[in-house]
Amino acid sequence: MEFFTIILEKSSSRQVLLDNFVKKLDGHRPQNMKLRQASNGLRKLWDVEVVFDTDGSMYLDRGWKQFVRAYDLWHGYFLVFRYDGNATFAVKVFDTTMCRRRYQDDDDASTLCLFFLSIRLCLTHI
Repeated sequence: MEFFTIILEKSSSRQVLLDNFVKKLDGHRPQNMKLRQASNGLRKLWDVEVVFDTDGSMYLDRGWKQFVRAYDLWHGYFLVFRYDGNATFAVKVFDTTMCRRRYQDDDDASTLCLFFLSIRLCLTHI
């Protein structure tokens, strides 16, 4: 399952996950998840605590801030989460230029950036 979110808050100490994603868990309430930058394989996994509030909303909490810091995530960044069904998310990061962020060992980010820039240029002429 994949879904996206945009970092809208300046404070990024925790990240809410979509209610539809929580419903797909079918009552399972994990206490921890693992995050990885999508093109990083399994080389670096980040342990993140999961918390639920009283209305059932699910948040990535302790450990999220370290993930944000490590990948230099900012307000307005577009994140694509892919859940593998085994308490692990692969996260693709797009910055405010609509380009996928390039990180060490990330082979396809520059191609995606060129793709999005070409779409942007095409749409500017319409």
